[in-house]
Amino acid sequence: MAPRSIVLVAMLSGCALTSKGDALAVRWFDPETPRTRLTSAAEGAPAHGPQRAVELGRVTSGGNLRERIAYRDDAYEVGYYDDKRWTERPEVYVRRALSRAMFEDRGMRRALGGPAPVLEVEVLAFEELRGESRAARIQLRVVLHDDRDALLERTILVDRPVRAGAKGFEGLVEAMAEALDAAGEEVANATARALDR
Repeated sequence: MAPRSIVLVAMLSGCALTSKGDALAVRWFDPETPRTRLTSAAEGAPAHGPQRAVELGRVTSGGNLRERIAYRDDAYEVGYYDDKRWTERPEVYVRRALSRAMFEDRGMRRALGGPAPVLEVEVLAFEELRGESRAARIQLRVVLHDDRDALLERTILVDRPVRAGAKGFEGLVEAMAEALDAAGEEVANATARALDR
């Protein structure tokens, strides 16, 4: 077969080298609940009696939790959407939720160093549960420690179902916002109980 014939056959057959595929349109999502009330110190944070100071230390996550949105089809298989992303890494959202729940909503005193206990958090899961009943899942490993002892060690798991009738992917984002708020509140409550002992 002549070289000219080979080129002609390749062009007519729609060869991958000569055709363009559709561009991947990536959509970006923010799972934080919009706040409509002023939460600054000028307004005054609620006080629940005398509060001990606590330092919010490292909030980390594994290399698998980045901007790509993760989903879980069963207990052991995790996948990632190619066309859906968080606007920030999950640990950034978790850090803000913890700061809001502990220091703004609950009125704890934020320590920036010194002898105060330190709260460290690892984000283990920040994903969609797919299947018959879709849900958002956040799992956190929490350690509160002072110079000598761990005052609190706990793994917190929060699942929030996607609202029935929710349209598109926004239902999952709404459920993730609810899970994020609930996880922050649960960590704040557990931290306060550990500090009060």
